[in-house]
Amino acid sequence: MRVFKITQVLAGLGAILLVASCKKNNDNSGNSNTPPATGTAEEKIMDSVYLYSQEVYFWNSVLPSYDQFNPRQYKGSDELGSASNVMDAIRKLEPLDRYSFVTTKEVSDGIQTGASADFGFFIKSYSVDIVAPVDSVYWFVSYVYNQSAAGTNGVKRGWRINKINGTQISYDQASVDMLNNTFFGTATSANFEFLKPDGTIYAAPLSKSSFQANSVLYLNVINAGAGKVGYMVFNQFFGANSRTELATAFTQLQAAGINELVVDLRYNRGGSTETQDTLSDLIAPQAANNQKMYTYEFNQQLQQGNFPLLKKKPDFDNVSFTESANTISYKKAGALNLGRVFFIVSNSTASASELLINNLKPYMDVKLIGDTTYGKPVGFFPIEISNYAIYPISFRTINSAGNADYYTGFAPDKLMNDGVDKDWGDVNEPCLAETLKYISTGSFRIISNDNVPNLRRDAQDQMKPVQKTLESKKFSGMYREK
Repeated sequence: MRVFKITQVLAGLGAILLVASCKKNNDNSGNSNTPPATGTAEEKIMDSVYLYSQEVYFWNSVLPSYDQFNPRQYKGSDELGSASNVMDAIRKLEPLDRYSFVTTKEVSDGIQTGASADFGFFIKSYSVDIVAPVDSVYWFVSYVYNQSAAGTNGVKRGWRINKINGTQISYDQASVDMLNNTFFGTATSANFEFLKPDGTIYAAPLSKSSFQANSVLYLNVINAGAGKVGYMVFNQFFGANSRTELATAFTQLQAAGINELVVDLRYNRGGSTETQDTLSDLIAPQAANNQKMYTYEFNQQLQQGNFPLLKKKPDFDNVSFTESANTISYKKAGALNLGRVFFIVSNSTASASELLINNLKPYMDVKLIGDTTYGKPVGFFPIEISNYAIYPISFRTINSAGNADYYTGFAPDKLMNDGVDKDWGDVNEPCLAETLKYISTGSFRIISNDNVPNLRRDAQDQMKPVQKTLESKKFSGMYREK
């Protein structure tokens, strides 16, 4: 796979603008695609967001000329704010684009490598009510990274956040504000009080610190009827480290002699398409070997080789963006030869996770349990400008059956609520329990209209807007890596 990582320092911005000034506007409106020759460093960053997007944006035909768009009108409070404002304005021109964004180079590097600097866990709201009305809603730990401050302090999925800095946490606006400020604000530490499933209290002063995030959060083999079920929780498609973890995990699953596989992607918001390729190769049956997995589709300008800014970068002078040069085939890895695979999914299952599902569907029986996935069939390659990285949507993917535009996500075969009050591998957790039920009996259970699972699922539906607000600060996407 080719590298699609472009670095641009401020000293070279003038060269970018010089190249752009050689582009001729193809319309007769009198509007120009030539940015001013002068400007501040911040204004040149804003110009560069627009100029690179003109070349690589998947829907670049919606972009007006430089004069009409006028990127410098979107000045923010600082360079990052200004660059983000320009990207936001570009995104608003295309209704399908919910995704393009700008971040710092440091955050961008962490997205790709798994290097993080935070508490190392995240949260989700959940109702513990067993009868209507739903009013007993709390915040639970949804996942924890092993080497983080939370992981090394023994924090587990399924623990309830009782207090932060001595303040009781519930499901009111004040609590939501405190959660936002604690996880995404400037504070570097907080005193957490957790309520464990056995009713005991666990107090943990935690600090935001640097750590390497793990992708495989849980791995086990579970017996279900005649099935020997491999169950893996895979939380993020990072780069090389993720691929090493996957190789180790599947070696263990093969050695255990599994004949069924459940991959839990419920919080997996995407990441590296190359790591997706690796996981697809491990899961796919032997018959898929050397068959088409998927194709990257870029805009016509890139396909026709018309990208003068990128061509000035190392390794891009001879790059081809044609579909024939960007078709990925299966290279079957490992000894598993399964006829079906089960994925546990949710609204947070996005991008590279959905690519995995879409790629496997033509070759094996794919069952989805949980909730409708996010809906992101497009991706990007990061372009670095000074201390920032822009992520304009740059491609879509098309599987071997021609399926591509799943913007509304994939609906589950069995709709189930996320039992976030249960730890990984708990066979009573609703999604896992329903999956094991199907493996054991060949059918999903029939649930009446007035029982606890339906009540809790309805409660989670009501809480989605607030959950999405919190999760919006998390990366969601797929990218082609170096």
